[in-house]
Amino acid sequence: MNKNKKAKIVQLPEEIRKYRDREKEVLFMDLRQTGIPFEKKFIQFSEDDIIKVTETYHIWQSQRYAEEYENIPEYCYAASLEEIRAKDYSLVPSKYIEFVNRDENLDFDEKMKALQSEFKELLEQEEASKKELLEVFKTLGYEIG
Repeated sequence: MNKNKKAKIVQLPEEIRKYRDREKEVLFMDLRQTGIPFEKKFIQFSEDDIIKVTETYHIWQSQRYAEEYENIPEYCYAASLEEIRAKDYSLVPSKYIEFVNRDENLDFDEKMKALQSEFKELLEQEEASKKELLEVFKTLGYEIG
């Protein structure tokens, strides 16, 4: 959270940052699909992940916002105070960040035919394994009837 959202210019050792006025805006970011799972409940971000997140945040803050910032489904969304007010001041990111329904683009018939083919192949492999196992027992003199 950052309350200092007024337009300003800041001189840093390696660059000059030009911030835009973003007083009535909030940047929501969902980083659940970013990084690599670490232990049971942690995510470890790579150097590239950190660069992507910080770059998104800095572009959102800067005067380059209009040309370079873009709301990205399942990643980030810049919400106005009016949008937040309309959602009863809820700050739950999933109310703002668009999520893609991966099921609606599925061709059910095509998917079922692919599964049918895979299942048929698995059943054939199971039958071959069963025959091999019965043959091994028969060779050892313990035929299974």
